[in-house]
Amino acid sequence: MFDEMDEVATDYDQRIREARESAGLSQEDLAGELNEKASLIRKLERGDMLPSDSVQKKLERKLEISLSERGDTEDTEWEGGSSTGSYTLGDVVTRKDS
Repeated sequence: MFDEMDEVATDYDQRIREARESAGLSQEDLAGELNEKASLIRKLERGDMLPSDSVQKKLERKLEISLSERGDTEDTEWEGGSSTGSYTLGDVVTRKDS
């Protein structure tokens, strides 16, 4: 279930600010068009808070940007075991009861 969810990009604040400025909008203008408070836009652009799912979707639609990490990084499956030549948890953990 959670594997299908997108994570918010680490530079979401910069993406929002740059897209807003490129669109020639003030924080107040953008907030008004999204039906949100200007203080929310300020907090998002400072990186003080993450956007809720609904706000993220509004921002992505209005500013024509992506705020998610999907596609930005490759998600690979972890493969453990000595057959890969790498360490496993059992190779590095010492049990206290032994």
